[in-house]
Amino acid sequence: NADDVRRKRLVYRSKQRGWLEVDLLMGTFAVAHVPTMSAAEMDEYEAILNQETIDIFEYVTAKKAPPADIDTGMMHKLQDWANGSPVGTSPESYAQSKNNANMT
Repeated sequence: NADDVRRKRLVYRSKQRGWLEVDLLMGTFAVAHVPTMSAAEMDEYEAILNQETIDIFEYVTAKKAPPADIDTGMMHKLQDWANGSPVGTSPESYAQSKNNANMT
């Protein structure tokens, strides 16, 4: 199924950003949300993934305003996730987040 392949690709790309904080943030979000996303939501999410890693971090953590084309419901969902899910606040939460998102 094409949607299943796309979902796997989105999850993989979310976990492999090359910057640990973004890998954890996007990877845990993707594991939790991509499996139930509609095609339109996947489009919005993929547009965010197509940004530079540093920009994603700054947009999602609200250090910088996202450009209009990705300032969507999905961006707001990611920002809420980042605010409510401090994955690196302690060594235990970091290890648990990595394990739960199957990140090695």
